[in-house]
Amino acid sequence: MGKTLYHQGDLSYFEAVNKETLKNAWTRFEEEGILQIVKSRDAKSPPRARLAPEWTPSRDPSTGLLLSEGRLWNFIEAIAQSRREGKNRRDGATVSTRVLRLTETIGRELFSPGGGLKTSLSSEDKKLLKKRLQRRKAMQGSAHL
Repeated sequence: MGKTLYHQGDLSYFEAVNKETLKNAWTRFEEEGILQIVKSRDAKSPPRARLAPEWTPSRDPSTGLLLSEGRLWNFIEAIAQSRREGKNRRDGATVSTRVLRLTETIGRELFSPGGGLKTSLSSEDKKLLKKRLQRRKAMQGSAHL
């Protein structure tokens, strides 16, 4: 997806798809509660992630498309405003809309009934997620640097 966005001109720098950069972003999003990640005790089961409910965008009831509103959209807009623009300058809202639509398309293919990815949590995964959320809630009083 990152390579596609770069070649479309939506990413100014190819380094944005660097593995370490993405790994650091993933970790930070988990720390900030944007992502909820469940790591199973079974070594054969890969970690599972989802957007926290308060970050999940709403959908238009008539079309089913993502709406450009809410916490995720505001976050994307803040990133778009702070981006250094290269010679292929693009409007932030247009880029944000295209990125979300591409993400939605990929997600639909991955998580459709024939897509091969399991979408429901096992009872063990639910317990692990609940434990992690409780731990995160208890630490929210700590200072953030």
